[in-house]
Amino acid sequence: DKSLVVYEDHIDNPFPNGESLKDVENRIKDFITFLKDNYEGKTVGIVAHRAPQLAFEVLTKEISWEDANKNDWRKSKAWQPGWEYIIK
Repeated sequence: DKSLVVYEDHIDNPFPNGESLKDVENRIKDFITFLKDNYEGKTVGIVAHRAPQLAFEVLTKEISWEDANKNDWRKSKAWQPGWEYIIK
């Protein structure tokens, strides 16, 4: 599926009229700071699309974008009802 491969081309290069995956990572990093400042010790539910969800993978698991894209659950059809990310 071509839509699954295109993400690898946009780690540093923005999507047309959009952000790169590293831009999304920086936005999610700011969001994580907000969560730490305002919701420390609490459980927070987040609904997101693909790029922010993969940014949480990169930031909380300390993996590369290449690994996040390679192991994306969408490629293996391994959807589950939710993912848990521990923010430190």
